[in-house]
Amino acid sequence: MDSSIKQTGHSWPPKRSGLWNLRGCTPFLLLFVSLGYGLITASLQLPEGLLSPSSFEVISPTVSGTSLKLRTEYLIAPLEQVLEKKLWQKQRWQPAPSQHSGIGYLDGPVTFRVTVENPGTRSVKKWAVISAPYLDRIRPAILKDNGFFERLAEMGDLYPFSNRLIELPQWIWPVTLPPGTHTLLFEVQNAGPSLLPIAILEPEAVISNSAETLVWKAFITGLLAFALLFNLSIMLKFRRPGLAWLSVLLLSIIYTQLVMEGFGLWFLWPNQPAMNALLNTCLPLCLIALCQFTPHFIVVSKTSRRALNVISALAFLYLLAIPINAPLLGQGSFLLLAMTGGAVILGLVMRKFQSHASARYFAFSILAILLGSLISALRTIGWVPVNSLTDSAFFLGAAAASLILTSGVGRQMLEERKKRMSSDSRARQEQQLRTVIEQDYDRLLKTHSVTGKPNRAMLEESLDALDSRQHPYTVGLIQLVRFNEIEQALGYRTAEDLLKNYLRQLNSFLKRILGERLVMINGYALASIDISNHAFAFHRSDSPGSDTELLQELMAWLDEHYREGRFSFSWSPSVGIAHAPEHGEDASGILSSAGFASLDSRQPLTVYDPAVAEWQYQQQMLMLDIEEALRNGDIWLEYQPKVNIRDARVSSMEALIRWQHPEFGTVPPDNWIPLAEQVGMIHPVTLWVIDRACRDHHDLRSVYGDGIAVAVNISAKDLSHPVFNEEVESITRRHGMEPSDLILEITETAMMADASAARKMIRTLSQTGFRIALDDFGTGHSSLATLATFELDELKIDRSFLKGILHYPVPQRIFRAALDLGEALDLDVVVEGVEDEAVAAWLLQFPGLHGQGYYWGRPEKLVT
Repeated sequence: MDSSIKQTGHSWPPKRSGLWNLRGCTPFLLLFVSLGYGLITASLQLPEGLLSPSSFEVISPTVSGTSLKLRTEYLIAPLEQVLEKKLWQKQRWQPAPSQHSGIGYLDGPVTFRVTVENPGTRSVKKWAVISAPYLDRIRPAILKDNGFFERLAEMGDLYPFSNRLIELPQWIWPVTLPPGTHTLLFEVQNAGPSLLPIAILEPEAVISNSAETLVWKAFITGLLAFALLFNLSIMLKFRRPGLAWLSVLLLSIIYTQLVMEGFGLWFLWPNQPAMNALLNTCLPLCLIALCQFTPHFIVVSKTSRRALNVISALAFLYLLAIPINAPLLGQGSFLLLAMTGGAVILGLVMRKFQSHASARYFAFSILAILLGSLISALRTIGWVPVNSLTDSAFFLGAAAASLILTSGVGRQMLEERKKRMSSDSRARQEQQLRTVIEQDYDRLLKTHSVTGKPNRAMLEESLDALDSRQHPYTVGLIQLVRFNEIEQALGYRTAEDLLKNYLRQLNSFLKRILGERLVMINGYALASIDISNHAFAFHRSDSPGSDTELLQELMAWLDEHYREGRFSFSWSPSVGIAHAPEHGEDASGILSSAGFASLDSRQPLTVYDPAVAEWQYQQQMLMLDIEEALRNGDIWLEYQPKVNIRDARVSSMEALIRWQHPEFGTVPPDNWIPLAEQVGMIHPVTLWVIDRACRDHHDLRSVYGDGIAVAVNISAKDLSHPVFNEEVESITRRHGMEPSDLILEITETAMMADASAARKMIRTLSQTGFRIALDDFGTGHSSLATLATFELDELKIDRSFLKGILHYPVPQRIFRAALDLGEALDLDVVVEGVEDEAVAAWLLQFPGLHGQGYYWGRPEKLVT
């Protein structure tokens, strides 16, 4: 069907007369121009100087039961050459394919030698019949008793019908065959396949077979004519330009078969043989019409449409070139093009075979055409016999395809009628649905999709209607911290059902304790900001103590476990309170302030504090800016030396991270690293530090010598990554470092957060060759037994051990005990926080001890 109804269920588009006039006339314009062009070129090429049939006596044959034996051979040479050089006596003739099959597509004439043996004792009178009315030219000759060949009447569909000896579609020559062997020569020249389906028959058999064949072919032609009229009527009624191409296809097929069966010269144009030459014009028109009809019947992509247009263009070029006998162009070339086009169209429709009924109709029609074309092609090369069925194979396939497509069009018409009959019902249903949607529209705009409570927009609308300066009010925002956890445990449907029931209870509770002071929000006591955050508002009392008592009563209710059925748990609510107008100029500002207050995890009820909000804002912005700071250089590394206390020789450099934020200035690591660990941002920071430290190691070696190592701090979160060891190893390998040149420092507290996972990862890193240091020893809570199970290389004693160490014996004994522990575990010991000469001098008494602190050097950027 047309492109507007490519899929079942689409309605017919409105008629557009301008577009119809252009698109509807194009197929027929192409048809008439092509036929006119073919007729003119054929008229200029008609043969002249025909041998008049009046010089031959038409002998009325008599019935004879004598059985004749025929042998057919061929030679690719014209008849004149065969007679002149007596080639008919030579032995180099090739046997013709059995069952009168073709020998292919030849550019020039071919001569067939037919040897007929009459084994009887008397002459027989027969008809030599060639059942191929579509042959362009046949020039026969028969060998006489005197040894000379006698020319018979030339025939072919390029000659007027009056040139025939017998008025039947076949080519017939009455012959008298005396006893013995006789030789007949037939020169065949044809724009299509070269073949000679000859038989020596009784006249009654010829007439009987012709009548039977004409009956069933006339019936099929009548069906095609009906299909053509049906498509033309639909095209004219509904103005579907796509059906014009189907009509052109039907006209071309009907015309082709008229020529193939000899109907043209027999009935329609007996004195206009040039009309038969239009066969070469109608064949490419069939392919063009089929390609152009395809996009109107099924949905195709732009690329597929272009491919179909290319095939159509090639067919049109063939149409222009074939009448002028262009080289390498014949029906064989066209068959290849037609098979290619059919395969392309078949591929397009097979993609939609399952999903579109139209594609199934089209697929069967293309298969029918391809089958007919294949049989026609095989007939021309001798693989199938030549008979009335194989002669009409393309016609039968194309006719079946046309009828299938017409059935598809009829089916589309029936479906369209059904759709039109049900359109009023659908319109009424749509109107009812529209009414329901309009009724629910207000509710959908004003309520939360899950909880059914008023949404943020309704809350802000209700609050903005209040004059906060005349009537101050308070907004409370309740954050249900554990909702996501409960949702993951129970599933979202159960969690949402429990939440809705909980909010119904909370709504009733707020109405009971706040009474008239409650700010109603579209009839409800609270609104849902999102699925985890819910807000309420109430007018402030002149007595601040009264508001405090109400909030305490609310918190007592919220602190109770929620019980529903077999469930009993706490939502872990965190309530943020903001007062209007002090904490915001409008409803949006008040809600934001209450939201900031609810984020304070230190206590369940928090009143908005601008200073705390500023700190929260800074924390949030820092987390958002980490990745950009790593890229643009706002974050960098400084290095502080670790030295051997005895000789002040630098043994390693510790990389310390620094951040200069464009808005907040210098940000100490303690202000953002803990939060980065909480939100999961610490691991990329650690990998960046390791990569940058390894990159700088080469420059550190040039300053401090080849034995220098570099130390970086890692987090407990890093140890939980299963491929952390592979990531670190890959970084060191990329920078050409040995694993032993990198020291990974982890605090005692972080290591004990998940001792089992940390122990496994530390063992893997140590076995790879990396050195592991226990940082800030003495500030955690690890047991000595647990500490001994870790594969460590270095123990860093916290600076707190040096406090009062020069004046009090107790700190000194504790310090010595820490050193003994390091010695017992066979660890290098580094003491941190050495800042003055007196402490450094006191530490000289301990051989092998390393130190780190301002006394030996402050952290500094690496100068290259």
